[in-house]
Amino acid sequence: MRAEAPRESSRMAQQPVDTSSGMTPSLDQRSAARILDLAGETPRPRGSRSRGLAALALILALAAHGGARSGFPSSAQSAAMSPAGATTAHAARAGESPEMKRLMAIGAAAAMTAGASAQDAVQWRVEDGGNGHWYELVVTPSGVGWESAQASCAMRNGHLATILSEAEDEFVFGLAATPFAWSGHLGPWLGGRQIPGSGEPIGQWEWVTSEPWEYVGPDETFPNNGGPPGTDENRLHYIDFMRRWNDIPESGNGAVKSYIIEWSADCNNDRLVDYGQIRGGQLADANGNNIPDCCENGGSCNCPGDTNNDRSVDGIDLATVLTRWGMPGAKFPQADCNDDGAIDGIDLAVVLAGWGGCA
Repeated sequence: MRAEAPRESSRMAQQPVDTSSGMTPSLDQRSAARILDLAGETPRPRGSRSRGLAALALILALAAHGGARSGFPSSAQSAAMSPAGATTAHAARAGESPEMKRLMAIGAAAAMTAGASAQDAVQWRVEDGGNGHWYELVVTPSGVGWESAQASCAMRNGHLATILSEAEDEFVFGLAATPFAWSGHLGPWLGGRQIPGSGEPIGQWEWVTSEPWEYVGPDETFPNNGGPPGTDENRLHYIDFMRRWNDIPESGNGAVKSYIIEWSADCNNDRLVDYGQIRGGQLADANGNNIPDCCENGGSCNCPGDTNNDRSVDGIDLATVLTRWGMPGAKFPQADCNDDGAIDGIDLAVVLAGWGGCA
């Protein structure tokens, strides 16, 4: 699934609409400034093309706001998103000394900042080469079994982290690079489990999401069922303060005390992870279960032409399409309104046809 990280946008002041004349006021200065700001975002067209598109966007938006029939919006209102960056940790392949020193330094810094034993959720952003999913390290006061950890993730509409590439492995391990997450040499649970009856010592493995088990970690000799004879080592976790996978019994022998949760659900199929949209206030979640209310209530979360998810199609959305004109839809999926891989006249038509507030 591909999803793009939402961008931060300014919340514009709402202007009253003069309904007596059936016309809306001209585009307010803050909205106009935001349109011009869009042209300055990177990457952008070079030279006069960038300035020309920005000017055209401003002209069209002014015309839409100043000459539209009653019911058109007077200004844009954008919900602020809070994408967070994450530090990628590269573990030492041989020897524990450098890694231990690094973990001790991280632990000392963490202890100095309120003694936190867990991290806030962070996004592996599309523009950073990621998948747009959100991840969080959870540390428990005492040991936690794999099944209990997975159940806790499910209650938050997530799942134990699944690792599909080396890049994702590095990102996820970066969250685990704190002493708080480790019990001896045992690190956080991951979302891998051995298929029952598939045999030992290695057997067949699967992810909790049923995603393909193709990438097998940095050391293909693990997991290896290396415990005592007769031990059923059938769940996956990090081990030895390194980015190495290991299998261990589901109970974790009472020692594993952390896990990594991943949010990937996209119930409205808008190519953005629900958790991030709820977090940013773009989708309502009154009961706090990380499932958008519009999905639970059987309604529609979609608003064709709404590129910034503020439930309104207006000058901001028009500018988003125009300033990304001709660029790949895969790079700017929100501007690719019809999801055909190109940002072009069809997307412009979708914006104009959907102009106004969304139900």
